[in-house]
Amino acid sequence: MKLTPWVILALVVGASLSAQTQQAAPAEQLVPVEKSTQELPNEAVQSNKGSTPIPTPSPASASTQELAPQAPQETPAETQAADEPEVALVTDFELLDNHNVDEKIHDLLIKYVSVFNRPKEKITPSEARLLRFSVRKEIGDILATEGYFSPTIGFEAVTEKDSAKVKIKLDLGAPTKISSAQIRFIGSAVTPELQSKIRQSWGLPVNAVFRDDDWTRAKSHALESLTERSYPAAKIANSEAVIQDLQADLAIDLDSGPIFYMGQLHVQGLSLYKPWLLERYHPPKPGDAYDRQKLLDFQRELQNSPYFSSVTVSVDPDPAVAAAVPVEVLLTERNEYDVGLGAGYSSNTRARGEVSFRDRNFYDAAYDLRSVIRIEQLRQVGYTDIYLPPRRSGYLDSFGVLFDRSDISGLLTATTSFGAKRVITEGALERRIGLSFVYEDSTVNGGDQVLAKALVGSLGWTWRRVNNTFDPRQGSILQLDVSGATKALLSDQNFVRLYGKYQYWIPIGARDVIILRTEAGYVASPSSDGIPEDYLFRAGGSGSVRGYSYQSLGVKQDNGVVGGRILSTATAEYVHWLKENWGVAAFVDVGDAADKVSALDLKQGFGLGGRYKTPAGPIAIDLAYGRQVKRFRLDFSIGIAF
Repeated sequence: MKLTPWVILALVVGASLSAQTQQAAPAEQLVPVEKSTQELPNEAVQSNKGSTPIPTPSPASASTQELAPQAPQETPAETQAADEPEVALVTDFELLDNHNVDEKIHDLLIKYVSVFNRPKEKITPSEARLLRFSVRKEIGDILATEGYFSPTIGFEAVTEKDSAKVKIKLDLGAPTKISSAQIRFIGSAVTPELQSKIRQSWGLPVNAVFRDDDWTRAKSHALESLTERSYPAAKIANSEAVIQDLQADLAIDLDSGPIFYMGQLHVQGLSLYKPWLLERYHPPKPGDAYDRQKLLDFQRELQNSPYFSSVTVSVDPDPAVAAAVPVEVLLTERNEYDVGLGAGYSSNTRARGEVSFRDRNFYDAAYDLRSVIRIEQLRQVGYTDIYLPPRRSGYLDSFGVLFDRSDISGLLTATTSFGAKRVITEGALERRIGLSFVYEDSTVNGGDQVLAKALVGSLGWTWRRVNNTFDPRQGSILQLDVSGATKALLSDQNFVRLYGKYQYWIPIGARDVIILRTEAGYVASPSSDGIPEDYLFRAGGSGSVRGYSYQSLGVKQDNGVVGGRILSTATAEYVHWLKENWGVAAFVDVGDAADKVSALDLKQGFGLGGRYKTPAGPIAIDLAYGRQVKRFRLDFSIGIAF
């Protein structure tokens, strides 16, 4: 008989199976307890001893073992046939459909059983019979990881002219279910409350099907309940799963080790900034009980700061230093200075160029200075903001100056403002407190010059509950702002401005999403005269009502458009992603801005668009039809940083 690679594989597996029945049981082992009456005897007691959880086995190294199959008994006819040369046939193996085999198990078998993935080649019937040994072994190993230790496997060979098909019949048998689970703690360091919590959160309830992956996850979760808080040196001293009579008796011994307490920070990589800067980001305090989440929070705050490009915070879980474990902080500082150039085009303000400068250690005090000059065809902006290091209370203070000139929809404005702001972030809620002085010079289509000034106090709140900050697919964002001024304090008009915006993302299927947005604004004042345009409302353009020119919806005046005291817009959009980064969208926008509620005339725009995902969020190109203006408009924005 010719020895093809598949025959050699079958012989090696057969020899390995025979050897396994003679070896002493290893740490993760199987011993005979139950046998199928047909093709595949399986047996199991599974145990593990060691300091770490048992790793989840892949199907290729599953824990089930099989007794070496007995060589088939040859009949006289077969013996006679064996003396004659056998004809090699192109042989294919097929797993027959079975409603008792769920999709997950079926996919595992197709993916990991070797005969389903080998190239078709000619083998003799004898070679095909030998391959059954490896097939039984591989299928048994995979099924054991899913809780089936006594499957029945049958083979049926169908021969045609020059080909053969071996059909594999599979009966899973009854699954093994969990009958008991013991969680034992070594030592007296673990409090009764924590012991009870770990037992209550144990992920393998009685009568659940025993699966190897679930067993591994349950052990890892129990261990992490210790290592996350107070016991970073905890380990699994012993674990075992005894499989008998379709029942699994589980036991795990957890050795907590000593309670760890935080020691001093050991900082590496800090040269540009003073050590006090780290104190602003809530480091662990010496003497506090070890808490991994606090270390992760400290690391995340440093990483999100403007000062460091890379941050690692860790401890060495050595029981010898448990009384005061040093906290190792490894930092990589960002460049102190950044200069940036950019160019782009948007349908709102047309072509633009930009220059930016940043000094992260301005005045040698870790002040973060950011300055930008942006020149667009319809708008020119220059500003400088200085952000102070965060306070220990979590407040982030900033102040700055802004020059803004724009010529949009017939309204020419030149604005100068100075302001200060405090931002307080608490979980999903961001609060803002601000004070700014605004001086504005405006004209409508070359008409009379209008001056306005205001000292504006402001409060704002933003609630963010989304799955992704830059590219949400599920969740919502709610923004509320209140601002106002009085003639008694450097202002030309008394007013209170209210503004709200709500966005909601609804996932559809595996990748699509529905996006809903609405915004509304109202300015309470005797008149809009004397109120700077920044505190009035206009609508239209990308991000507002598509199909209409940027800020073209408002109060008509001298063939131009100025801001009104009322705003109302809404959007419904469906995005279908064709591929991972490319998608198409259909949308409907409505909205308008006016000086009185009775003057609101909600304009409608609808259309189609394309989407492309980038690390900073999707780029949108939309073709919208403005129903009231009866024309199409392309809305988009593209930018390139040099």
